[in-house]
Amino acid sequence: MAEGVIFCLAYCVGLLGVSLLVHDSGWELLPGVFLSGLGLLGVGVVAAIALPRKWRLGPSAPVYLLAGLLALSATFYYWGRSPIPAIDDISRLLDRGEQAGAEQVIWGTVKDAPELTRSGRTRFWLQAKQVRPRDERGDYMGEPEAVSGNLYITIASDRADGVFPGQALRLGGNLYAPSRPKNPNGFDFKAFLADKETFAGFSADWLKPEDASQRPGLGLWRLRQRIAAAHQQGLGLSVGPLVSAMALGRRAVNLPYDIQDAFIQAGLAHTLAASGFHVSLVLGVMLGLFKGRNPKLQVAAGAIALVIYVGLTGAQPSVMRAALMGAGALIGLAVDRRVKPLGCLLMAVTILLMGQPHWIDSIGFRLSVAATFGLIVTVQPLTRWLDFLPSAMAPLLAVPVAAYLWTIPLQLYYFNTLSTYSILLNMAVTPLVMVISLGGIATGMIAAILPPLGSLLAWPLQWPSRLLIAIVQWSNQQPGSSLATGHLSLAQMVGLYGLFLLGWRQPWFQRRRWLVGCTAVMVAIGPLWLQTSTTFQATVLAAGRDPVLVAQDHHQTLLVNSGEAKTAFYTVNPFLKQAGKNRLDWAIALPHNSPDAWRTITAQTPVNQLYSAVDIPATADVKAVEPLKPGEPQTFGRFQLQSLGAENSILQLTLPEDHPWLLLLGLSIEAQKQLAKAATGLASEVLWWDGGPLADELLDVVQPQTAIASGYEVDDKTETVLSDRAIQLFITERDGAVLWTPTTGFEGYLRSRKHRRTPQGLL
Repeated sequence: MAEGVIFCLAYCVGLLGVSLLVHDSGWELLPGVFLSGLGLLGVGVVAAIALPRKWRLGPSAPVYLLAGLLALSATFYYWGRSPIPAIDDISRLLDRGEQAGAEQVIWGTVKDAPELTRSGRTRFWLQAKQVRPRDERGDYMGEPEAVSGNLYITIASDRADGVFPGQALRLGGNLYAPSRPKNPNGFDFKAFLADKETFAGFSADWLKPEDASQRPGLGLWRLRQRIAAAHQQGLGLSVGPLVSAMALGRRAVNLPYDIQDAFIQAGLAHTLAASGFHVSLVLGVMLGLFKGRNPKLQVAAGAIALVIYVGLTGAQPSVMRAALMGAGALIGLAVDRRVKPLGCLLMAVTILLMGQPHWIDSIGFRLSVAATFGLIVTVQPLTRWLDFLPSAMAPLLAVPVAAYLWTIPLQLYYFNTLSTYSILLNMAVTPLVMVISLGGIATGMIAAILPPLGSLLAWPLQWPSRLLIAIVQWSNQQPGSSLATGHLSLAQMVGLYGLFLLGWRQPWFQRRRWLVGCTAVMVAIGPLWLQTSTTFQATVLAAGRDPVLVAQDHHQTLLVNSGEAKTAFYTVNPFLKQAGKNRLDWAIALPHNSPDAWRTITAQTPVNQLYSAVDIPATADVKAVEPLKPGEPQTFGRFQLQSLGAENSILQLTLPEDHPWLLLLGLSIEAQKQLAKAATGLASEVLWWDGGPLADELLDVVQPQTAIASGYEVDDKTETVLSDRAIQLFITERDGAVLWTPTTGFEGYLRSRKHRRTPQGLL
């Protein structure tokens, strides 16, 4: 028995080790495989030498050696199953420079049901079969070329009506390569597609069915759509998708993103993900319905329910894990034997990872396993500690606390935030969640057969659903509801789980859990506190053509510009999260800034003082708003700012210790020449502009040592002039975010940093 546990653990740890190094920490695949594999093999050798002497009744030395070899084999299995584009994969066309920018016409088959992106476009995956480029006049060039591989398709929603899985399509648009994150904590689009064995994206302008008479075939996706449509018909546009998501998981329906964001911020994301909670509900109801019947009948009913539910949810990793554990419980019922939960969890995880080793990369899978482990090992001790509470209340509190504690390190590592009211909120809404989930599943099953009846029976669910939404929104509006904790390193996450395991297994630490808790807090926030106490840096974010600067002076932070609303959501907010910023001391709103963008930022990170060139009213998240007056120097902390233009963005920002930066946006050559003649004191270490042409007269006056262009490219002549003058040049969309510190100078994020994976729910 012990040998089997060791072998399963060795295999899983082998996959986890290489995944953390390669997929999370940015190592190249082969170095990561060898480093993690040889390290685990070394652990096996050391264990073979040391453990048999300490644990004389335990496994022999060869068992540990075999476990080390199995861990090494797991790393190579991970490498062998890593997705790589085939020789004829459509992504190979991106290497052909002569086709860059040309319209491509793609023939292929739709692989899955279309979904809505956050930007309102429709997305789906296409199995590509043929491609043929067209010139500017729309004439085909050359012959159709046979290709293979998956394509990530996005298209305007009004042009994708009626698209269904299995449909043969012809699409026209542009092929593009997915990008790596250009900012700390940015979304890794390349990794997101690679996880789905996709290596190119396609922005479609139009699509046409190859066969207008083709009709959708049979498939569980049609049942999902039928259930979602019935819930929406009976409950409305907002409540209906929520009930469907709480029954089948948010991946199975188009749940509005504002509801998703609200539940995630409140720490209730698990209620929208098909998981062990939902599987246990389904299995519990089925076994309850057949209670007292023949055990074989109970097992058969439970197995059928599990198969149907897994199929409806799309066989997601977390659901598959829960389903396998449920199957283990059914087997125990059939043979009249008690199943050990930890052994069942380990066996389920091992079986899944043997078939799909890269599920170890899934954030949802890791969270599911951690939460389940926490429930198994922590609920009973917590219930005993809470025995002073009423008997019904102790388990109600122990369950969310156990799951929450064991997922905290993963939450901090991936999301850089902590939902401070999550435990209390989970306790309060658990009855509502159970009613909505069970009601959604039951009415969904009816709607799959008789949609009108399912809609009618789902109608009463609007009351608990609306109450749940109201509670979540109220919770999110409370002060400190979401705490940005900053970037947590891999070593910190591993250290936290190490402390948790010591507190669980070692008697000395079990008697001193207060010490474990205090140490865990120090491990989690100590490095960030020390870093922010000594940090003096400025970061120009890669935000398309939007110039955005975050300047940090120890615990004080200044934000210059918000960009568009999309920039605020995708770029500024994630950066502030990883920096651990829960409040901005000062912010500068430039001309033409969008109030919506500032609302997006301040909803997450309130601002003490906003200096604005546009009319932005003060709110609960902005304590005070003052005008940005041209010609008047303004001081905040050790930062100094002077606006030199009313209509155009001309700012001179002086960082602490006398480091002047000059920001120019949208100035013509003539305007630059006039500025050079009229203004005084323009000399600056850094010239930060939009990448357009620069006048020689302005460069003579400013005399910058470094030039930073917020955009995709720099005027060719200007780039030559900067090179001739030995001025260091950075282009944000080429080099990524530009980080400056007094000690290291300037560095581009794409050139100097390893990138770790980030959550993949922003699209």
